[in-house]
Amino acid sequence: MTHARTHPFLYYYLSLRIKMSLSMLMHDSHYCTLMSLSPSLSLSSAAEFEITVPSAGQVGVYGRAVVLSCSFPVGGSWDEGSTVITWQRNLEVVHSFYHSRDQLDRQSSHYADRTSLYHEEMSKGNASLRLERVTLKDEGVYTCSVSTQIGSQKKSFRLKVAAFFPEPHLHISLLHNGQVDLLLTSQGGYPSPSLQWLIGNTEDVTEVTQTQLEQDENTKLYSVNSKLNLTRGTNSSITFILKNEDLGQEIRRNIDLFSGEPQNPRL
Repeated sequence: MTHARTHPFLYYYLSLRIKMSLSMLMHDSHYCTLMSLSPSLSLSSAAEFEITVPSAGQVGVYGRAVVLSCSFPVGGSWDEGSTVITWQRNLEVVHSFYHSRDQLDRQSSHYADRTSLYHEEMSKGNASLRLERVTLKDEGVYTCSVSTQIGSQKKSFRLKVAAFFPEPHLHISLLHNGQVDLLLTSQGGYPSPSLQWLIGNTEDVTEVTQTQLEQDENTKLYSVNSKLNLTRGTNSSITFILKNEDLGQEIRRNIDLFSGEPQNPRL
């Protein structure tokens, strides 16, 4: 019986060490970043290449700049010419850097003149993106892709956008039936806030208030109108609370009403 012999080429093939080269494929807005390894780099070194992005996502403030955080290891040496940094939102190209300079030919028009990288800090592993004049249309999942001579990786996180609510305005109406309407308004915040009315700092009367939320068709920011009706002739200490959880904002205002002749309340 003749035993099949394994061809010597098979042994040679199996003994080859895997090597990968840098390539970047571009088609429309799709980017594929592959790992670039030097000939002496082992696979274990590549496995240790880990970029860092905010695990819990980020919140940007409406109308201001936000820095989308992304960092990468530089190892013992860093070569700008072999570094590729790409930021995307879904399939939109937000910003690209390769061949030692920004490459914005394929950048989405939505981000034109609003993005920049920290070039002077790339050698320290900073791939963060600065996005100017944030709007609600910038919300979404962003992906930071980094490829250097020691490894390659990409990670994603969500950007939320929120807007602070301005100081509320107090409007007081003295009604003919002996009652008082307190109306507090605030315009230009996001997302929709939580509201609470208290009497004497303990009695929650939020359920008997009339609250309206309106959203601007263009900016999508909210306007809040909340009204509390009270009976005149009694002393009252009222507390109004507005919270924007995404920004950790809390507006708490105390209103003191006194019986007798109509007076301006203390807010």
